[in-house]
Amino acid sequence: MIRGQGEVIRAQQETIQSLKEASEEQQTLIRDMKLAFEGAQQQMGLELKRLHDKLEAITARPPVTPPRSFAEIARSAQPSAFTNATPTRAAAGPLTGPLYCTIDTSRVEEANREHAQVGAVRQAIEGEMRTKDGQATWRCAAVVRDARAAERIKVICRNENELTLVKEAAQKTAIIGARVMRDQLYPVKVDNANRSMVLDAEGNVLPGAAEALGAENSVSIAKVSWLSNRQSAKAYGSMVIYVTKESDARRLIDGHYFDLAGESAITNVFERRAGPVQCYNCQAIGHKSFKCKNSQRCGRCAMPGHQRKECHAAEPKCVPCGGPHESLGRNCRMRNTRSDE
Repeated sequence: MIRGQGEVIRAQQETIQSLKEASEEQQTLIRDMKLAFEGAQQQMGLELKRLHDKLEAITARPPVTPPRSFAEIARSAQPSAFTNATPTRAAAGPLTGPLYCTIDTSRVEEANREHAQVGAVRQAIEGEMRTKDGQATWRCAAVVRDARAAERIKVICRNENELTLVKEAAQKTAIIGARVMRDQLYPVKVDNANRSMVLDAEGNVLPGAAEALGAENSVSIAKVSWLSNRQSAKAYGSMVIYVTKESDARRLIDGHYFDLAGESAITNVFERRAGPVQCYNCQAIGHKSFKCKNSQRCGRCAMPGHQRKECHAAEPKCVPCGGPHESLGRNCRMRNTRSDE
């Protein structure tokens, strides 16, 4: 009987010990959640104070004429004709919005979806960043969903150095299926560019042109696009280059000139034309190629089985409207109709 009572006592002691351990774990979890809540509350308080200060500054400011856009300032500051003196332009704001690292979660499997949420992505990146020297208390400036693509998450960065570090952290902590998108690019328009230095006889951008032009101008160029009519016999035209750093784009625009094999062209602000969304895979209007589920079609002859650069058709045909021109042609009535809506 005494032995049976001893076993009961031991069982009760084990139960008490298990309950005690569970209680300690619960207290630890509550303490961690409290710390996280206090941190979030403090951050929210700072954000609210910043917004309150902005509102006070705006309401206290007398009404003024709205500031001109960067493009308007740059246009008004350009010289109307070439002179021997170096032209000057007014200072302007950034070429684009804030710096950010984009993470695409559209290919993440359903089982891992909970790790692809904004909060989980932020926690993973901050955890990786805090392992670096001097970054023990580092926090993301902001983490938001892309307004135009809900499955893409943007991590806002304070400067270019931080952007590089955040991209590295995102690559290391990315779950299966998540992709860190390519670098943010900054367009610069180049006018009076020597066609022969950029295009081959068929109107295609010369292989290695981006690397060569980047080296000549001490910038990193991700891609080059010819803006003028590729079939035109004119020796000079306009193009747009996409550089990887905003500071390089600013330097090229402020410097007014861009070198092509020793010959100087003129830099300007690149203004995107408003137009409909068009797929580069099937050439249809209304969606982009990364979401396209249709068969690939040539942008020149509208036939399947080959790309535009491989097309040898004599007569072009437009996929959206069926007209005798390429699918991306500016004279497409479908594109013009959508642009006017």
